[in-house]
Amino acid sequence: MSDQLKSKVVRGMGWSTVQSWGAKIVTFLVYPILARILGPESYGLVALAGVYIAFLDIFSDVSFGAAIEQRQDLEPEHLDSIFWAFLGLGLALTAVTMVAAPVGGWYFDEPDLPNVIRWLSLGFLLQMVCGVQTSLLRRDLRMKALAGRDLAGILAGSTVGITMALNGFGVWSIVAQRLVNRSVAAILLWRMSDWRPRRRFSRGHLRDVAGFGLSVMGGRVLNYLNRWIDQFLIGSVLGTVQLGLYFNAARLQTLATGLLIGSYSAVSMPALARLQDDMPRFRAAVAKSCRFISLVAFPVFAGLSVMAYDVVEALLGDKWQGSAPVLQLLALVGVIHAIQYVNGAAMMALGRADVRLKLHAILAAINVTAYVIAVKHGIVAVATAYVVIAYAWAPVETLVNRRLGALAVRQVVRAIYAQAIAALVMAAVTWYCRVRMFADLDPAPRLAICVAVGAVVYVTVALVADRRLWSETLDLLRHLRSSDRPATTKEST
Repeated sequence: MSDQLKSKVVRGMGWSTVQSWGAKIVTFLVYPILARILGPESYGLVALAGVYIAFLDIFSDVSFGAAIEQRQDLEPEHLDSIFWAFLGLGLALTAVTMVAAPVGGWYFDEPDLPNVIRWLSLGFLLQMVCGVQTSLLRRDLRMKALAGRDLAGILAGSTVGITMALNGFGVWSIVAQRLVNRSVAAILLWRMSDWRPRRRFSRGHLRDVAGFGLSVMGGRVLNYLNRWIDQFLIGSVLGTVQLGLYFNAARLQTLATGLLIGSYSAVSMPALARLQDDMPRFRAAVAKSCRFISLVAFPVFAGLSVMAYDVVEALLGDKWQGSAPVLQLLALVGVIHAIQYVNGAAMMALGRADVRLKLHAILAAINVTAYVIAVKHGIVAVATAYVVIAYAWAPVETLVNRRLGALAVRQVVRAIYAQAIAALVMAAVTWYCRVRMFADLDPAPRLAICVAVGAVVYVTVALVADRRLWSETLDLLRHLRSSDRPATTKEST
């Protein structure tokens, strides 16, 4: 990777980290406040609505954005055609939602659910009108603009949500929080983006990107099944309270994933796509990605699993203790997700969305079958099934990626072995401190002490196991410091 591109990628990752961490930290601070006020039932109701809204978001998150980011020969007609096609689709899906929402209330026997779905669907429409602008900013690695937009939206939404919750609005506090968040973010994005759609639509240009874009969208549909079918089944079989407990455990795991992996995932595919014609550099970049993403993700998720009971009690309170065993299991999946994000980015950068679609189809079939069997035994059984499948599936995806020209399994292992060893040692030491040395302390101080001890142990063992990590981390910081100038238009093309 050239120094110019490396500096640009590092700058993008730096601002993407600001975007991810700034937004997630605010969410992480606000979320326990709302959870303590509202309780499992309100979050269970929002989770039920979220199963449907997440399906709509498949389209808003894509808007053929992956095709925009991956394609090298992009013309203005591509952008105009994508915008108008997906705006029309968004209006149609929102209209259908308004009419069909009562079906959800009838199926789950929740009278408030239809209105919750209707209002949240407006947030989906706001996302649809921002898809092209968002993808263009990501294509040019302009993460600073996205960071400011997201943070402003979350701050505004959080302020409204907390105010309404304190005044007794219940579940509508969460609905208002999300709508205000997306409204502010949409307004700011249109103001900061120079691109505007023109009144033209070309079927030829839309078909030109349809092959890659539809494969990506199909993958998103299947990924939706992998991510949300467990919550749908829990809500159907076990009710909103159990769903609320499961949902909040999944939410904590998702927040941690966003903090640690979000900054990488936002820039990885467009950055790797620039190297798709130079496979030695491509493989070197993938290997380095595995090293750095595991360096941060492995210890955090291992520690979160060990300290799950203390995390839940310290953040959410006693009434959420039913979420702790679920979080303990789901946190283990974060370790696997770190490498899967790299595999997915590499596959997409090589233009093989069709292969990823097939993999998601197989995984979705396995997950649905396992969850249908497990849900009868409770939310811990569902979480166990999720973890077992994730670890069994990870080598399959890595082997497929190798056939496409990316890293072999042994190369992946070589990139992450030191971090894995250090995380295992850290987890063992942290567990001993929690159950032996500091068992009599309250959850909050015990959590603080164990985190500090675990951090020291992890850094020490990782550097002993692989001394290159220190020099590579310093090199990353050097590029981050030297790349603080804004990217020019020429650099972005």
